Amino acid sequence: MKKSIITLTSLLLALSILGGCSNTDSKPSNTPTDKPTVEAKTAGVLWYQFADTFIANAKNNLENISKADGRIEVTSADSLNDSATQTNNMENMITQAKDFIVVNNINTGATDEIAERIVSSGSTAIFANTTAPSDEALAKEGVYLVTSAAEQSGTIMGEALVKYWNEHPEADRNGNGKLDCVVLLGIESHYDTIVRDSGSREALEAAGIQQELVGGSKIVADYSRAVAQDKVQALLANFSDDIEAVIACNDDMALGAIEALKASGFFTGDASTYIPVCGVDATEAGRQAIKDGTMLVTALNDPVKLGKSIYKLMVLVSEGTPLSQESLGIEGTTVDGSKVWINYVGVTAENVDTISYDITDTELK
Repeated sequence: MKKSIITLTSLLLALSILGGCSNTDSKPSNTPTDKPTVEAKTAGVLWYQFADTFIANAKNNLENISKADGRIEVTSADSLNDSATQTNNMENMITQAKDFIVVNNINTGATDEIAERIVSSGSTAIFANTTAPSDEALAKEGVYLVTSAAEQSGTIMGEALVKYWNEHPEADRNGNGKLDCVVLLGIESHYDTIVRDSGSREALEAAGIQQELVGGSKIVADYSRAVAQDKVQALLANFSDDIEAVIACNDDMALGAIEALKASGFFTGDASTYIPVCGVDATEAGRQAIKDGTMLVTALNDPVKLGKSIYKLMVLVSEGTPLSQESLGIEGTTVDGSKVWINYVGVTAENVDTISYDITDTELK
């Protein structure tokens, strides 16, 4: 009898062990060796306007990287070139407790206040392709700048005009000995607008070339192709014989000016109808205009490097890795403390076929 009880007990114990093994196969294990699930960080990106070609390219690249990499979940918002709309977008992102808020800022007179608002909410502030906060604000933890070295683009435009003016005596169409130019500004208080304008004109001055503003003033066209076309068309009604160059603070405005000039009889193929037009960004349409012979020069403002730099910076902050040239690892950028500068490349007919970028490029080092 005792032997039977022992045998039954042994059988029950064996079944229990087998049942335990079966359960291990059918249920997820909670052992410490399991790989933990890492929740993606979140970023709200406040672009000044999706309609801007360069911004659209940078936005699409950043979103492509986010989808491919998965460590930072990106949500984009269109501020429609309106500071009130951008402020509302920022407050929405703060309410959603985004880990990062990236600001392609319109309200450039309030950068420090915007930085303080974002950081005090618990998010990291990244100012992208815009006027920098003060050095004092950038010295605070959680405030960064990722932008182009915009003064380079102004110099590129100015030096190209110097070369053209010196090589083409016929460029002085009205014979006054001065370069009569149309200057098309973007957002008037935007850092890029200011230094693209000043840099181009300083390069001309350094070469001893006197300048005259056609119509007596610069034209604010808000980086818009349509606005630039309308305003240059109006200028042509009174100053068609005086325009000798166009300096535009981005390609979209340069292309608008070209369309207005074409409609007024310029760019017919006759050398006397050629006007040197300068732009910035090296967008696909801008590069095509160089190939077509209607744009003299543009400066590559690489939207892929902007997208990658923003994303990699967010990854570094998430990992607790200090920002440095080595840790960022993106060619064509310069890291200076909490600032990332993206360098420009001049684009003319001589090298336009070698300049390109791919917004689907998501590779990160």
